[in-house]
Amino acid sequence: MTGMLRGGLRLGCAAAVVFAAGPAAAMQPASGSAPRVSPAPAASQPAPAAPQPAPAVPPGGPAGAAPVGAPPTGVAPPGAPQALPAWATSPSPWPPEGEQPSPKRVWYGWQHLLVLGGTAILAPIAVGTENEVLAWWSFSTFALGGPVTHWANGNLGKGFASLGLNAGCTLGGGMVGLLVGRASDSRRWEELAGIMIGSSAGLLTANIIDIAVLEREERSTADSYEYIRLRPPRLRLAPHVAMAPDRATLGLGGAF
Repeated sequence: MTGMLRGGLRLGCAAAVVFAAGPAAAMQPASGSAPRVSPAPAASQPAPAAPQPAPAVPPGGPAGAAPVGAPPTGVAPPGAPQALPAWATSPSPWPPEGEQPSPKRVWYGWQHLLVLGGTAILAPIAVGTENEVLAWWSFSTFALGGPVTHWANGNLGKGFASLGLNAGCTLGGGMVGLLVGRASDSRRWEELAGIMIGSSAGLLTANIIDIAVLEREERSTADSYEYIRLRPPRLRLAPHVAMAPDRATLGLGGAF
């Protein structure tokens, strides 16, 4: 009985060994065959570039960014001067403080023309009415209109120059008229007429020269607007006339 058990045990062990050795033999490669080796790549691929380090951010933040605590863009900080409106920034007609204004050439001959206009009106009236006062007044305004105009504008030297011009042209014209009257074969009264005509022509020429040349001056911008700004003290002279049915009064007033 014991022998049978031993024989069966041996047979079972041998069967177990054969059963376990079969799968192991199938997994081993066949004898004589070399293992396959995969071929190496033809050229190695370049290694990827190392990533660049990120730029350092300044402590105040990136460039162009508003600092911490700054007001929004387009808003003036507290206490900053406010921009003036367009109507308040128009250029001033007055020069800046401390800058001398540029001189301006002014012609005041129109005042002299007004005086001559009055003379042209009164002279025919004086002749028609045979009024000696009006005749002398018209002649005096004709002879002194230029000097008085210069003195009224504060030009004392030009006033005396105009007075001398009137006197010289009047005397010169009278001498020419006298010579013309003597040269003519006529009576003596025509010499007097020549003197009067020559003197009047000379005085008229003097007034024309005075208005066209002398009655101009250089004034600063401040003096040009004399109706709103005070000018320095000057000598001012102005004629004065008063007319009544039976008499006429002529005077000359001045301010210093």
